[in-house]
Amino acid sequence: MTEKCVIDTSLLLKVILEGDMDVLIKLADFVSHIPVNVLEETSFKIVISSVLDSLNSERANFYRIKTEFEKGRGKELIADRLHLLNTIKNKMLVLELNDDIFDVSKEIVKKYYLLPNDALIAATCKYYGIKKIATFDSDFERVKFLDVVTL
Repeated sequence: MTEKCVIDTSLLLKVILEGDMDVLIKLADFVSHIPVNVLEETSFKIVISSVLDSLNSERANFYRIKTEFEKGRGKELIADRLHLLNTIKNKMLVLELNDDIFDVSKEIVKKYYLLPNDALIAATCKYYGIKKIATFDSDFERVKFLDVVTL
């Protein structure tokens, strides 16, 4: 049986924003899973980075980004990047969230000092019995029940 691995936002962004497809190839031996909150976080960061790219800027106030997005700034880039995210998602298994996962995530925040969304990802791994996570976020190395896949 092939080992399961959860895919984190940082990995998806490396593929989508930097075009580094090699990281996906390195995961070919795993059955890849994506928590639904990773899809949401990736979508959010795609919108922000696409608006910033269209402004030729590295940073901007969140409200300016939101305003520019609502005006259609970066529309085509966002559509292309979201399409790529959807293509990747369709080749993996999506993991749903529930109350039990949320409750465990609060304990993980306290125990491992993870930000809430990362704690939700770790709790999802625990709930589904997945021990491997593919990420470029070193914070997951603190989580005793997870093994970070080296890419």
